[in-house]
Amino acid sequence: MRKKVLFISCMLLIVLAFGVIKYYNKDLSNKKVTIESKNEEEAKKIKAIDFKLVDINGKERTLSEFKGKKVFLNFWATWCGYCKTEMKDIQKLYDETKDKNIVILAVDVGESKDKVKDFIDNNKYTFTVLLDKDQEITKAYGIQGFPTTLFIDEEGYVYSGIQGGMSIDTMRRELFLK
Repeated sequence: MRKKVLFISCMLLIVLAFGVIKYYNKDLSNKKVTIESKNEEEAKKIKAIDFKLVDINGKERTLSEFKGKKVFLNFWATWCGYCKTEMKDIQKLYDETKDKNIVILAVDVGESKDKVKDFIDNNKYTFTVLLDKDQEITKAYGIQGFPTTLFIDEEGYVYSGIQGGMSIDTMRRELFLK
């Protein structure tokens, strides 16, 4: 009986410790995406793939229309827990940067317009949400997990990427805001 109580107590402590670590270090699951290249110059200049997608209001948007601005390109889905958590910080980032030379594009992958629009409206998110219903753009970028965010410079080159949920501080750092 005493061993059983001791065992349960130890297990609870372990679970509690992992919870505390996860809470205080939200970016543990982030994986910096690196793009391999044959030479250093080529690695610095990876052209972002242009695309044409429809937003949740039915307007056609292209990546190239944002040339001259930094683009925060986030791939996500409504069923993704990390995506939902990250969305709150994306909205904060949008509120901070909407009057700056930064565009936030959140690309929902594979879901219906109605489902995505309901999710966005219910959470009062106001950044641009695009629909990649057939997942062609997601595949073209080689996205393999959600959320994944690519950071694109003013000239249309991908300069960084992170797979996994991010905090607002990581978002700011990747956009050189801090």
